[in-house]
Amino acid sequence: MNKTCLILMPHGSKNPQWTAPFHKLAEDLQKELGADALHLAFMEIASPNLLDAARAMMKTKVRKGSVLPLFLAKGSHFNEDIPAQIAAAQTEFPELEFELLEPIGLHPLFFKLMRELIKNLHVNAHV
Repeated sequence: MNKTCLILMPHGSKNPQWTAPFHKLAEDLQKELGADALHLAFMEIASPNLLDAARAMMKTKVRKGSVLPLFLAKGSHFNEDIPAQIAAAQTEFPELEFELLEPIGLHPLFFKLMRELIKNLHVNAHV
């Protein structure tokens, strides 16, 4: 059986305050799901990146990674930059396979959560 891991891909920033919540999220999920089940790969500027995630996968039996952009919608990064990074990772590690998932912001559950949070903030702002 060929296991698949999930690769969380936020944008990235030089600011450690910006990257810290993503590191925490990945660490918490790795504790819950297993270290091999999930990797963090910032799209640019910050570490780790997709090649780092690929290197980590090579140390395991996992050979397929589903890349989940932690973006609200599709744009140039989704359409151009991430596919180019996936191609580079597959060139360096031909035994690995990557699948690009839809951005998390387009997932119905995430959209529903955003709606509920916004409604809650609106109600509380008018109390």
